[in-house]
Amino acid sequence: MSVPLLVFLHGLGQTPQFWQNQVTVLPSSTRAVAPWLDGLRPGSSAGFELERAADAVLTQLNRFGVDQVALVGSGLGSSVAVAAAGRSPAAVSHLVLSDVLPRTPRLAGALQRLAMRAMPAATLADAGLDRERMLALMRTSAAIDLRPLLPEVTAQTLVVGGSGNPSGVTAGRELAAAIAGARCEVVGRAGSGVPAEAPEEFNRLLYEFSG
Repeated sequence: MSVPLLVFLHGLGQTPQFWQNQVTVLPSSTRAVAPWLDGLRPGSSAGFELERAADAVLTQLNRFGVDQVALVGSGLGSSVAVAAAGRSPAAVSHLVLSDVLPRTPRLAGALQRLAMRAMPAATLADAGLDRERMLALMRTSAAIDLRPLLPEVTAQTLVVGGSGNPSGVTAGRELAAAIAGARCEVVGRAGSGVPAEAPEEFNRLLYEFSG
């Protein structure tokens, strides 16, 4: 039986359009939505808070009149998906997570912020962000520690990593090991953005898992 509703959650520096390669081949019997993460919508004055973003995702149940959702996340969107599944286990049937860390090592966070400082302003503008706001969001993201939530997750869970991102694969396996029954799949020819870099393989994993 197909899941009642797929909710696609984008990452930091991405927009909901990040999921276009998934939505365009959505199975005909499946409903889906790709909302802005709470606190990341362009023009929003509110800051990002993990718990508030997770609660905002769960409002999709009332919006669509369903009892459960399947959450598909990239980066920060994966963290929000895990938080939602940990806070309301009965409401989340499946998790498909990519580019997620149970926690961000301090050095990795510093390197990410350094790379962001070199990012062209036009790239940030496409996501509705300016450099200072992006830095603030990266600091908030780096402080997230998902590990206390993982034992509470009861959703069927698939973690997807790219072979070109070995540290991400290691982190994904660590996360999967902490969720009962979860598994981790590694996709070749992809780095940290598997849904966009290897969409055919990611879509096969996603729709076979959630179908």
